Order: sequence, then structure tokens, then C-alpha cells
Amino acid sequence: MWRQGGPPQPTQSAFSTIYRYTFLARSKFYSWKYLSWLILLVAATNVICVGGKRRAFGIFVAALHGAYNETSMSELNWIGDSYASLGFFLMPFVTTAIIRFKRPYRFTMLLAGITIFLSCLTSSVVPNPGFLFLTHTVLHGVGSALVLCATSLITGDYFDKNHRFHVLATAFVSGGPYGVLIFGPLFSTWIHHHGWQNAFVYSAFLFLFVNLLGAITFLPRDVFEYNQMSGLTDEEATEDGRSYQDTGKSSAGQSVELEPRASGGRGWAFCSLDHINQNPQVIIWGVERLIHNVVIYGLLMNLTAYVTQALNDSLIKGAYVNLYFGLGESIVFTLGALTGDKIRGHLSFVYLVGACFAAVFLLILQRSYANIDVVYVLAGFTGAAVGVGNTFLYATAEEVMLVHGSIAFPMTKMIAGIGMLIAPIFSGLIIDHYGFRGFFVSMAICVCLRVILLSAIYLILRRKKHDAKKTAENVKRDESIVYSTKISKFPAEVITEEEVCNLEMHSNGYFGQMN
Repeated sequence: MWRQGGPPQPTQSAFSTIYRYTFLARSKFYSWKYLSWLILLVAATNVICVGGKRRAFGIFVAALHGAYNETSMSELNWIGDSYASLGFFLMPFVTTAIIRFKRPYRFTMLLAGITIFLSCLTSSVVPNPGFLFLTHTVLHGVGSALVLCATSLITGDYFDKNHRFHVLATAFVSGGPYGVLIFGPLFSTWIHHHGWQNAFVYSAFLFLFVNLLGAITFLPRDVFEYNQMSGLTDEEATEDGRSYQDTGKSSAGQSVELEPRASGGRGWAFCSLDHINQNPQVIIWGVERLIHNVVIYGLLMNLTAYVTQALNDSLIKGAYVNLYFGLGESIVFTLGALTGDKIRGHLSFVYLVGACFAAVFLLILQRSYANIDVVYVLAGFTGAAVGVGNTFLYATAEEVMLVHGSIAFPMTKMIAGIGMLIAPIFSGLIIDHYGFRGFFVSMAICVCLRVILLSAIYLILRRKKHDAKKTAENVKRDESIVYSTKISKFPAEVITEEEVCNLEMHSNGYFGQMN
């Protein structure tokens, strides 16, 4: 368009204007200094939704059993557990794929949203429960794996080990008990008023909305290697890490990687055989995680059934025991997340203490299980004690396995998935042959085994820390001898003050790197 009496002025189309303002808004949003906390909030919300549906799926099972009463409860329970188990089992493989494709977190969340949306919609129209294996177990299992891997990886990127809230942030994407407190009442209301088919439809849109929030906000960042800089003291290296968090720019200093990670040369979210051979606590940790998940899911599945049976099939009163169990677990989970950063390096010992208390409560429970009032009280304490084994799981797995969380967390969850599959079979066989007393005795024995395994892990890690400290002291002493030898070669009057400072800086830099 031409202005009268002046040079020609080009006009912009409405689409160009919209694009320009959209681009500016997008750039401003992704440079927001609180973006990392927003990402954590969205990631935690996604994990709560996935975990809440997993733990509260028993409500769907009851409704499905009413609609398809020719299908046994054990088959329906297996459908409910198998999708979560598949999701956990696939985590190392999905993590590997995400890293090899250059961390497309937003696309991963979009794909997860579409997969879970289709899963819930198709599950609402199945002609018989057999189709749920495809529509729910497979589709929802894959979608859950995508969500859990994307949320854990991006949280580990933004809240790395140099971040002061590393344990707090990773705790909320490790899974937790909050979901059952929300989705239990929500699913009950939906199913009671609208039926289980519509409840699946509502779940589809809820998951799609939450996953799309991740597809919008999960901006990848350059991963800051967990390292110390050559020539810097510990304090300077820490300051360098903090400046990186503030500016988003990595240091130009030469870095030395301290631990294996999934994005390393191997590119797989698994420990190498050499690492496992040098660290026997990795195998012990895997066995302990297997037993822990057999215990916690065995209790979640059978406490309600036992109390309901004892109260003459009063399902509402029977469900209270799971609520108390979840409340105890939630309280401990929250306290652990808030205090975990203050006890870094001792998280495995906290797991050991929790297992000891869980063993005590279960030993009491197996003697007094006939008294329902005692069961109600002990359910809360047992949930709290057993729940310690799920608190700050990401950071604890790192400390125990001595690898980065991108390897430790998926491998730990993979073992959890196997434990979830074993739990219904194991607990069902025990109850069928020995009754509920035998079930509570078996759970107590399993937790006592956890105490033994966690004690072994703690002793191995303590020995490794002692050996590493002794080695560092020997190296430091040897370097001091070398430094003294260099000084003694020259007369005192020949060495200038600048030369002495240079030697001291070299020595301090080397010591800082070793520490």
C-alpha cells in the first residue's frame, strides 16, 4: 500500500502479524526463569495421573466384574496390573529411544497423549474383557512408559545433581501415593453416576489434556554433565554449576565425567556388565526392589479383600483400610521429598530404617490380624513404613547403583514391573493354601529379607566410600611430596613469589579435581 506524499510502505498480512507475535510470546515463555519449576509441576501432574489410575483401577475391576460376571476377578485384576507392569518393564528401552532421537520430549508427550487417549476410548466399547489386553494392557502400557520416561529424563536435566533441590524434584516424578487419594473418589463418582464406559471416556480426555501440557512445556535443554572442572576447587566447581543453572550456558572448562549415563558412549539405559561386576550392590538392589514390589502390591490388593470379608462383605468399610495405607504412605513420601536434599549420601540408610519398621509392624499384624480395629491402625503405620521404599526413589537408585539416574531409574522401575506381575500370583497362592494369616506371615518374612539385603547394600557402599577416601588421601599425600621436592630444588632467594603462587595454584587445582 502507498502513502500519499511519501515513500511506499509495505503492508503485513494478518497471518504474518499473528506469527510474529506468537514467535515472540513463545521465545519469552521458553526463556522464563521459572520454566524449570513449571516443567516440574507438569511432570509431577502427569506422574500422579498415571500412578493414580494404576492404584485406583480396582474400582474399574469391580465394575467390569459386575458387567461381565462370567470373567473371574483374578483375570480382571491381572488386566489392571499388567498394563502398569508393561509400562515399567519398557522404561529402559523407551529411555534409550528418547535419548538416541535427541530427546524429543514434546513429541514423546504428544505421542503418549494420543496412545492413552485411544486406549481409554477403545476400552470403553470392548464387547468382552478379553479385548482389554490389547486396548488397555498394550496401548496404555506403552503410553505410560512414554510418560514416565519423558518426565524423569527432563526433570533430571533441569534438576541435575548440582541443583540444590535435586532429590525434591526427582522424588515427585518417581511415582507416589497421591494419585490414589485423588482418583479413587473421582473414579467412584464417575462410575457410580455415569457407568464404567463413560468413566473410560472421561479418563481419555483427562489424560489427553494433561499430556498435552507436557507437549507444550517440555523444552529440552543441553545436558550439563555431572562433573568437576579441571583446575577448580570443589567450591569453584559448585559455583560453576550454579552459574550454569542461572544462565543456561555450560562452562568452557575441560570436564571429566564421573559416572556412566544413558547418553554416554554406549547409549543404552542399562548398566554395563563391567559395572555390575565391580558393584555387587546393583544385583542386591534388584532383588530388594523385586521383593519390595511383591510386598506393597500384595498388601494393596489383599488388605481390602481381607477387611471386607471380615466385616461381612462391607466393601465401603473394607476400602477404608487402603485409604489409611495410602495416607500413611503419602505423609512419609511428602516428608521424605522435603528433607531428602539434606540427607544426600545416606538415602539407602533411610530405606533400611523404613524396612525395619515395616518388618516390626507386619510381625505385629500377623499376630493380631483378627482384630479389625488393630488392622485399621496398623495399616496406616505399615503404609508409612513400607512407603519409605518408594520415597526419593530416583535419587536413591543413583546412590546405590553408582550410575546416572537415566540408567538407574529405568532399570529400577523395570524390576518393579516384574514384581507387580509376581505379586498377585504369589499372594493368591499363599492365601489359597494358608489363609490370610499365612499371607501376613509371608509379607513379614519378605520385609525381613529386605532388611538383610538393604543392610548388605549399606555396608558395601560404606566400604566403597572409605576406600575412595583413603585413595584420595594417599594421592594428595603423594602430590604434596612432589610439590615439596619441586620447591626444595631451588634456593629460596631464587624463587619469586609469583612462581610459588603458580605452583600452589597447580597443586590446589589438582586436589580440587580429585575431591
